[in-house]
Amino acid sequence: MKKKIKPVARIFRVETKIKGSGGEIMFRRESPGSPYLAWEPAADVYEKDEEVVVEVEVPGVPARNLRIVQRGNRLEVSGLKKEMVEASRLRFHRLEREMGFFHKEIVLPVWVSAEDTRALLENGVLTIILRKQKKTTREIEVKVQSKKDEGQGG
Repeated sequence: MKKKIKPVARIFRVETKIKGSGGEIMFRRESPGSPYLAWEPAADVYEKDEEVVVEVEVPGVPARNLRIVQRGNRLEVSGLKKEMVEASRLRFHRLEREMGFFHKEIVLPVWVSAEDTRALLENGVLTIILRKQKKTTREIEVKVQSKKDEGQGG
């Protein structure tokens, strides 16, 4: 069983405690391009006869805040889950839900087509359907050339 470590949630709890004590915030989440503090949503990947299906849990994230990039047999899902606006007026007793920027990279089990990929967001689950494709490996022969002015060497 894989144990998830959630450093962003821990830092946000520290931020909340510091805010509550009237002190200055020492920790801030990084910008979207930062590799340091991004959370990863849970994902399932399964195969059907002609398709690979990827389901990613992104509750509270609108479709406009999602980005899906497909590169060969890799899939990247990223986006932004915004914090509540009125959070500054609230006093949290427990804060476990992830917020901010997230990024998930998934290596697909088979090769998929770059066309005909579909994505559907419903009830906080992003479902990405990719059409399987046979990997085409073309074999070619590469001829080795030598410079004419090179000696016989050896």
